[in-house]
Amino acid sequence: MSAPVAAVTFDFWNTIARVPNEAMTELRQRAVAGACADCGVEIEAERLAAILAEVSRSYESSWRAGTHFHPRDGAAILTAALGAEGEAGELVAEAFLGAGRDADLELSPQIAATLAALEERGVRIGIVCDVGFTGGELLRGFLEREEVLGHFSGWAFSDEVGHYKPAAPIFEAALASLDATPGEAMHVGDLRRTDIAGAAALGMRTARYRALHDDPGADGEPEAEFVLDSHAELPGLLDRLG
Repeated sequence: MSAPVAAVTFDFWNTIARVPNEAMTELRQRAVAGACADCGVEIEAERLAAILAEVSRSYESSWRAGTHFHPRDGAAILTAALGAEGEAGELVAEAFLGAGRDADLELSPQIAATLAALEERGVRIGIVCDVGFTGGELLRGFLEREEVLGHFSGWAFSDEVGHYKPAAPIFEAALASLDATPGEAMHVGDLRRTDIAGAAALGMRTARYRALHDDPGADGEPEAEFVLDSHAELPGLLDRLG
């Protein structure tokens, strides 16, 4: 018989929150273009867009290979391509890395109420997140602005841990922050390859949240033990498992 679920970890993107399509790309391009103008780095808009697209492809390739790519690695590729050095390079890099600070992110439907319901049940709540170029510090700031950060007892963001899902260390870091073992924990996320495969390999229970992104999966990518169409289903599910 399985142990009751004492801890739940959530993926961030398309599980806790989402950003409108292309919104982050546009924000990043505007921020970098502004920094270039301020420090005298001349760059045409089309050329800048092409460089940023190449930075994104470098990240995507590393992410899929499981090779950690820190947001500052992306900033370094960008500044090198622009020929921005010294103070100019620093200003451009910070514009690139901070572009997500004021992004118009949206909490997933029912997530706030669900977090509160889990906390009321004594469930310890964490985050396991592959951050892309918007680091854990900025994502925690978003959660704080939305007044839900206090529901979380721990987290593991890839830029702070140095690993991507499905690697065990990022899940282990989150569980350690919650003082939980894999056998008493569940992970909720949208991606089969990273969220579901990684958590299941460690011995966690798994739930795939598909309301914002219904991942069809590729050959060999596992399905979760449970599939959720709403976060509101989760407290009742844990009650039945407990």
